[in-house]
Amino acid sequence: MEDIKKLLVYFRNALAFSYAWLVFSCALTGYLFSNTGVTFEFLLKVLALCAWGSACFVFAFFTKIMKKRGFIFSLTIFFLLFVPVEILMFYWMNIFSGAGTIRLWSILGIIIVAFYVISILIDLLVMRKRAKTYTAKLMEYNSRNTN
Repeated sequence: MEDIKKLLVYFRNALAFSYAWLVFSCALTGYLFSNTGVTFEFLLKVLALCAWGSACFVFAFFTKIMKKRGFIFSLTIFFLLFVPVEILMFYWMNIFSGAGTIRLWSILGIIIVAFYVISILIDLLVMRKRAKTYTAKLMEYNSRNTN
């Protein structure tokens, strides 16, 4: 039961952050570039997209099953669960109309690949270095305490 509460807290926090950020971005973009307001229907669609993204995020990074697999595996699962629904939501929200344009598909693809590569680089360069440091300190501590 405690795990479910913790997962719901993670879901709430992810939903609140992503929804607030996305609504602010949509309102600012609409104001600056198209002088149109944000409709209630559009906000509901953004909420649905953020809820799905938050659920995928919590599943991929915070469940016991996924924690055992490692960061890159969790990241891949997150992208596999989220990106197809994101594309469908973009059509439903009329961000992509018809078959979309090459420009929109290119922007989406570049963003997804860039985030994936940045995440892998962070894992390889920063987190693995910290893990090695942590392991060395732990081994040093254990050797001092066992003697």
